[in-house]
Amino acid sequence: MQRSRQKGMTLIEILLAIYIGIMIFLAVTSIYLLAQRFYTLGTDRLEVVQNGRVTLDRLTRELRQTPEITTTLPETKDDPGLPPPSEIQFQDGHQTEEIRYFRYYLDINQLRRQIIVYFFPAEPETYVNWNAVDGAGDPPTSSVQEDRLVGEYFNNLQFYGENEVSIEVSLNKNSVSTSLRNKIFGRNSQ
Repeated sequence: MQRSRQKGMTLIEILLAIYIGIMIFLAVTSIYLLAQRFYTLGTDRLEVVQNGRVTLDRLTRELRQTPEITTTLPETKDDPGLPPPSEIQFQDGHQTEEIRYFRYYLDINQLRRQIIVYFFPAEPETYVNWNAVDGAGDPPTSSVQEDRLVGEYFNNLQFYGENEVSIEVSLNKNSVSTSLRNKIFGRNSQ
């Protein structure tokens, strides 16, 4: 009878191999989780900045065309008598057939845009300016024609300025925050 000369692995060698395998697995998992976290952070930052920029561009374009802003705005951001409002209403400068107004406002963390028209009950099909009065001196009735979401992740919105309108917005998603600011010169300003 001949004995085979095969050598097996000892218990210590097996335990060492398992330990090295676990360490490699943990290192790879940690690198993957870290990369995933940075990817998510980058994606959130991109989404917040893009959302704020697109929304601010739309608001800027519409404000630039308006013939009238109906919201009273303070001259500066730090006016103690009149703090900057977090919403703004202004006349649509693109429409020529009917008079309508846009209102941008915050609803929790969403920026929303309403289209509002004003009319007198005697003539509901005829839209008038927001500050018109009828023969009896009564103001017009308002009606919201549309109320839609235009931006997400907003947590602050401020408007101020006299000759030029300044808009400041702050956005936040998860742990990503950003602030944007824009100045708007109306089409009739010098």
